[in-house]
Amino acid sequence: MKHKRIDMDKLKRSFDTKRILLAVAMMLALPALILCQTNGKNANQKGGDEQAVRQTLDELTAALKNNNAAALDRIYADDYTFVGDDGMMMTKVERLAAFKSGELKYESISQEVVGIRFFGDTAVAIIRFTTKFAPGGKFSSGKVVTGLTFVKIKGRWQLVAAHNTRTGE
Repeated sequence: MKHKRIDMDKLKRSFDTKRILLAVAMMLALPALILCQTNGKNANQKGGDEQAVRQTLDELTAALKNNNAAALDRIYADDYTFVGDDGMMMTKVERLAAFKSGELKYESISQEVVGIRFFGDTAVAIIRFTTKFAPGGKFSSGKVVTGLTFVKIKGRWQLVAAHNTRTGE
């Protein structure tokens, strides 16, 4: 039986080449794996934040519907600003005072969430509201599109700004 002579140098070069190719493949794959894990983590965090903002929106709508100034006080950030469809501006203090005095009183309100976008600890929600105010107030009933800006403050989403635009419907 003839033995084939093995060229050790050739074999060594072949293994070295394979090791280099494996190392290059791993270096190319590693960033993709890291990005996938990071995106999954962000998606889970975003999903939780979106659920929390939607819950805050539901609480806001319920508080407005029930003219609940105490609940609104928790939802509105201290530096909250509201801009009405006519350009009128109200601070948190002014808006809560209007609720407490009865000057601002909803008979009914419904919402449709158009979309929510996140920018770190800031969320911008676009909502369609249909409102009916109690007679005698200075506010007009109807349909508005509202831009709401929320900021996560001390782990809780609070409303910092809102702007209404009346729709033609």
